[in-house]
Amino acid sequence: MKLFFNFLFFVILVLSTSGFLFANELKGEYIIEVAKFNIGKLFWDIDLTNTDYKIFISLQDRGILSGLYKFEGNYEAKGRVLNGVLIPSNYKQFWSTKKKKRDVEIFFINGFLSKLRMLPKEKEEPRIEYIGIEGHLDPLSSFLNLAMDKQHSKTIDGRRIYSMFVEEKINVGYMETINILIKDYVNIWADHKRNDLEYIKIKKDLRNEIILMPLMIEIKFKGILFSLKKV
Repeated sequence: MKLFFNFLFFVILVLSTSGFLFANELKGEYIIEVAKFNIGKLFWDIDLTNTDYKIFISLQDRGILSGLYKFEGNYEAKGRVLNGVLIPSNYKQFWSTKKKKRDVEIFFINGFLSKLRMLPKEKEEPRIEYIGIEGHLDPLSSFLNLAMDKQHSKTIDGRRIYSMFVEEKINVGYMETINILIKDYVNIWADHKRNDLEYIKIKKDLRNEIILMPLMIEIKFKGILFSLKKV
C-alpha cells in the first residue's frame, strides 16, 4: 500500500502545480475512499521559489475502515532550483501500518545519490549498485519536475528505481484527463519485477485559471479501486 501512496503523491503534485509554479506556497487536502468508504486524508504543502523548494506531505487513516486500512506517513523533500529544474539535496520518509514501520532518508550531491539510510535495515544484499547513481531524483522532486513540463523523470525511492512518463492529455469540453505510465521498474532489494499499479484516471476542470486542482482521481492498485476527492 505504501507504493500506492508514492504514485498518489505524483498525481496530486503534477496536477496541482500545473500553471502555478514559482508562486510561494501551495496547500491542499484530499479524502481517500475505497468503495465509497472514507479511509483517510492526505495533506500537502509545497513551498517553491526561483531558487529553492520544499515539499511536505502527510497522510492519516480515519473512518470506519481505519482498522482495516491503518496507515500513517510523512514525506519531505528539499533542494534547489537551477534553470527551472529541481535538484534535490535530501529526502525523508516515515511510513507506518499495523504490520511495519519504516524510515527512509536519501542524500544527493550535485545530482548523484551519496547516501541511503533505512530503518529497519535491509537484510538482503542489493540487486543493483545505487550509491553514486546519477540523474535519479527522490519521488517528490521527480513528481514536481514532471509538473514543470518535463516529459519523463528517473526516480529512486529507497526500495526501487523507475521512470515516470506523462503519456497523454485528453480534453473534452472543460474536462481534462491525464494518463501516467511507469516504466523501467527495478527492485533494489527483491528479485522480482512486480508493478502493482494498474491504471490512473484523473479529471480536472480547466475553467479554474489560478490553480488546476484535480476534482477526482481514480487509482487501480492490486485490484482495489482508490478514489480521491478534493475537499
